[in-house]
Amino acid sequence: MLAMERRSESAERSAAAIGAARTRSSRVAGFRPGAAPGAGTGSSPVSVLGTWLSPHPTAGSMGLRSRIVLGLLCAGYSVGAAVGWGSPEVARFMGDFGLSAAALTAAVSCFLYARVSAGRLRPAWLLFSLSSLMAACGNAVWGWYEVVLGVPVPTPSAADAFFLCFAPPAIVGLLVLAKRPVTRAGWVCLALDAWLIGGSLLTLAWSLALAHAAHMAGVQDASVGPAALSLAYPLLDIVLVSMVLALHFRRSGANRSAVNTAIAALALTVLCDAVFTSPLLRSTYNSGQLLDAGWFAGSLLLAYAPGGYDAGRPPPTARARRAP
Repeated sequence: MLAMERRSESAERSAAAIGAARTRSSRVAGFRPGAAPGAGTGSSPVSVLGTWLSPHPTAGSMGLRSRIVLGLLCAGYSVGAAVGWGSPEVARFMGDFGLSAAALTAAVSCFLYARVSAGRLRPAWLLFSLSSLMAACGNAVWGWYEVVLGVPVPTPSAADAFFLCFAPPAIVGLLVLAKRPVTRAGWVCLALDAWLIGGSLLTLAWSLALAHAAHMAGVQDASVGPAALSLAYPLLDIVLVSMVLALHFRRSGANRSAVNTAIAALALTVLCDAVFTSPLLRSTYNSGQLLDAGWFAGSLLLAYAPGGYDAGRPPPTARARRAP
């Protein structure tokens, strides 16, 4: 019996010694016990360049790529506009068809995102897509006159009809995205907020530019059409920016990053429209100038907005499917 016990103890000691030796050898070779080959302790974390070149990019790397591409495109367009694009012909092409392509990209991006969205997000992004499509068509018509036909754009023209249809879908889209008041008092407060903001902006704009624009339009042409058209653009922009400001703190919590990006894109577009409304700038404006870089950036920012969902959170449709 003693001999058998001694043999079993020696066997256990031998097995323990072999296991310890294997563990030491695996550590020396760079392996961790239970880890897959190649996952050694000396491996470095994935770098930004490695993420960029990875054949299977993660959601974070895709967002980084999109932001880099967005920044490069906006910077390139701004530099080109600042130097005049090298020739008046190229400037007109980039100022008309370049803006049309950017707005069309935003329309397609919002439409594709609306197809996979659920709830109130779907109609809102469809309206944003329609709004961008109107801007794309307006710039295309503008380019048809300036680039293809080589004639000044008449006033009014088909381009004005498309541009005037830009703001209404965007306004309704913002209303759809907003967090709806649950009481009558909440609706009254929302209406008062929008009314106060819109009235203040209208008063400020009228004192600075609108009165002069209406007077100049009446002096240049006695007909009512040009004067009404010169006032329609800023008035619609005032309504749009009023909705942006009034609904900024009333937006729903669903996909907040995308909503914030869309609001920023629309705000940038409205800001460029307000600058363009200035009579001094409008009388000297030519397609391809630096102001076009703002509209270009606004369209690309709206195109990027659907990809700006919160990192680490699944898309709205995925969350809806997982909900019991």
